Amino acid sequence: MTDESWRAWERRLGRIAVASSAWQTRTNRAEEVPPRSALGGDDTSNLSVSGLAWYSLVVAVEHLEFVLAMMRATGTTYPTAYMTSLRSALLAASHALWVLAPVRRADRRGRAMRLLIQDLTDQRKLVESATGLTEQQLKAQVRDAKALTERLDLCRGTVAELGLAKSSNAALNNTDVVNFAARHIHDDPAATSGVEPLWRMGSAAAHGQRSFALMRMDRNVVTTGADGKRTVELRGDIVHDIGPAAAAAALAVNEAFRLFDLRCGRVQAPGEKLPRFNEL
Repeated sequence: MTDESWRAWERRLGRIAVASSAWQTRTNRAEEVPPRSALGGDDTSNLSVSGLAWYSLVVAVEHLEFVLAMMRATGTTYPTAYMTSLRSALLAASHALWVLAPVRRADRRGRAMRLLIQDLTDQRKLVESATGLTEQQLKAQVRDAKALTERLDLCRGTVAELGLAKSSNAALNNTDVVNFAARHIHDDPAATSGVEPLWRMGSAAAHGQRSFALMRMDRNVVTTGADGKRTVELRGDIVHDIGPAAAAAALAVNEAFRLFDLRCGRVQAPGEKLPRFNEL
């Protein structure tokens, strides 16, 4: 790692921070979706395509802005915590992009329903996982699990009612979603192929896996004690880890906002300068 490569990534992160700050301001309030727009037409009484996409955007921006704000405030490049948050930013932005990307309404609805069903299924598992409950708590658990089951049944009924593909009921694979977003954003196969390793590195960091540190042995300070045992001092790296992960998340957020505005029928006014970028 050279000082110049470090400075180059500092400049890139500065540009990302400008866009992230604007996105943070935008997501401070819920936006009205024009009812006559494509996205407004996607929404039904049992499926809010716009709401699911917007929530994912809000979560993505929150995690991206958190990392950048912490870096500014502390001047510290935490090795794994930033990668954990940037993983969440990339995934949430990819969810929004994945839902909004299809041209056909049925496809957008089908993907949104798949995301919703996965969320409700995971929520039911969470409720049912609690043990050692009091009688009152057990009743609440049964009640909540029943309500979630009923919502899932309603979702499956909506799939049939709207004539959506059977895949709308399928379990969601987040790695597939991240890879879809990467292919959608990047024309360069090398850039596309680089996103999944960043996603997996973020997962290793988030899960506290030792492999995250071992893969960085050559970049970190290794000391050998009198007994011959080696100790690794894990350090944050904006050139190989944090910077690229932030860029991947920011590009996904950027494209998801573009698609959100496109599906809302919004056209950039003459002279209006949006806080967006194509190259980082």
